[in-house]
Parts: sequence; structure tokens; C-alpha cells
Amino acid sequence: MESGKVKFGSRIVSLRKAWRVRRGSTLASYLRRSASFLLVSILLGFLAPSARGAQNNGNQAVFLVARRQIHDPFFEQSVVMMLPATGSPLIVGLIINKPTRVTLGKLFPDSPELQNRTEPAYFGGPVDVRVPSVVFHSPTAPERALHLYGDVYLTFDPDVIATAFQNSEPASIPHLFLGRAQWAPAQFKNEIQRGSWYRVRAESDLIFNANPQGLWRTLHDRAAPSKYIRYRLPANPAPGNRGKRRVYPGDDRL
Repeated sequence: MESGKVKFGSRIVSLRKAWRVRRGSTLASYLRRSASFLLVSILLGFLAPSARGAQNNGNQAVFLVARRQIHDPFFEQSVVMMLPATGSPLIVGLIINKPTRVTLGKLFPDSPELQNRTEPAYFGGPVDVRVPSVVFHSPTAPERALHLYGDVYLTFDPDVIATAFQNSEPASIPHLFLGRAQWAPAQFKNEIQRGSWYRVRAESDLIFNANPQGLWRTLHDRAAPSKYIRYRLPANPAPGNRGKRRVYPGDDRL
């Protein structure tokens, strides 16, 4: 059974109160004043230098796809867009396939830019859920945005967030995420060694998939080795290969 939309319950009520935009204010001016965004300067420093419009220095963007044995309530059946490494000791990503039941219009009822938007906010992870970020398309590299891959960028910056929604077209609507996923290196290494995740190369517009709840199954089935493949050595291995593990097509596990 695949995960449905994420329920925030009473947490959404407090978010609405915390993010209520004063009438006549722009979204950018409100976000700039918001106490939630005191963390933005920290995050931008955490993501530097890539957060200042630089390219991704050739790093291949990847998704982590939760394997079936993960039963954590936040990460079960999750697809995580991993952010490029920038020298920080922390490892960060965004869960991209868990829309909440709350629309942008409900979160920002007094924002001229968002009050009529019916798109859902997405649950990006359990860390700092009061700090929104936006993933969006841009033909050029914006300032104060992190390049993910292709023409896809991520920003925590209030002005860039507002501009992304103002300039968006129906075919490329930005996604707003609440929170992020985050690991200490030792914690992440332990999960990898336990075989908790598959790795899939980020491609096309999977972040903006029209069926986000079905994305996990699609990518999991693509990454998981076929159940018809037998993992065994041939009957008579060559002398120099005895005892070595064979690698079969589709075995791209971390």
C-alpha cells in the first residue's frame, strides 16, 4: 500500500498563524519579517557556495529511494532528492513524493501571490518544518538559489520564492516544501551499510511528477533487482574468480 497525503493536524494550525501575511503585504516582505526565516541565513551559509547561483560543479544529482524495510513514519516509501555536497558536515535532502492535505492558499490566506493557489504544500522532511523552500524551473541561474540539475533550482530566499510563483506557468508550477531531511555523516553511513536505500539518478521532471504518490513504487521497481535473478556463482567459475561476488544488471544498491 502506498503512502497517501501527509497529515499535519494541529501543526498546520500553528503554521497558518505563524505565516499569516498582513493584508497589503507581499509574500516576500512577509517572509523576510517572519521569525521562521531567521534560519534562512544559516541555511544559505550551509548551502554556500552553490546557493549563490553557482552550478553544481559536475556532481550527479541523485534520488534516494527507501527500500521496503524502512518503516520510519517520516521516511517509509519516500523518495529523497539529495542536495549537492558543499563541504558541510551534514547531509541534506528533500522528500519529494509526500504532498500534504493543505493547499498553498490555506497556508498563506492573505498573500496576494498564494491565496488562490490550490496546489498542495509538500512535506520535505522532519527538520525545521516551519522553514519552507521552493523547487522551481528557471532558464537561467538565479542568485540565491541552489542548482539541482538541468534547469531545476532550489531556494530558501523570500524574494526568489515570490518571484518563482509570480513567473510560473501552468506547465511548470513550483513546489513548496515544508522542512527537510538531514543526516549526520555517521547516521547516514549506518543507513547505507544496512541497505536502507536505493540510489536512482535524478532525471527529467520527476520532482514535478503529476502522480507523486506513485513515484516511490515506480522508482523502487526500477532500482530493485529483479526477483527472477539468482544471486549465485556459476557452477564452474574461472580459477581467478573463485570466491568473488558476481554483479548482475540492475544491482545498483548502495
